[in-house]
Amino acid sequence: MYDIYNPPPAPVAWNPPQSERLFYTRGDLTCLATLCATLFAASILVWRSEPTVAFITALGGSLVILESWFTALGFMHRRRSLSVKARWTIFVAALVPWLVGLGIAATLMLGLFYVSDWLS
Repeated sequence: MYDIYNPPPAPVAWNPPQSERLFYTRGDLTCLATLCATLFAASILVWRSEPTVAFITALGGSLVILESWFTALGFMHRRRSLSVKARWTIFVAALVPWLVGLGIAATLMLGLFYVSDWLS
């Protein structure tokens, strides 16, 4: 008798696949350095008005940049015949949702600090 609500466990592969090394170019490292430098420059500008927000944004932003950079490298690992312009486009496309989200969060936090200072 077969129970449709309690199926038998699926077979699990005992040997995981071999991990592959990610290849990156000097342009990829330049892209990473440029994005991090832009983030830290923005954090330094915000530091004068609110150091805590600048630090949190720099820390969170650097983690987001690294995660997006490695995600883009993983994508490009499967498509090695991409031009330099296409590689930069993939890096930026991986970052756009994060940049918008972090930008909105930082703006809301700064706005909340300004409103609380204005009300007190």
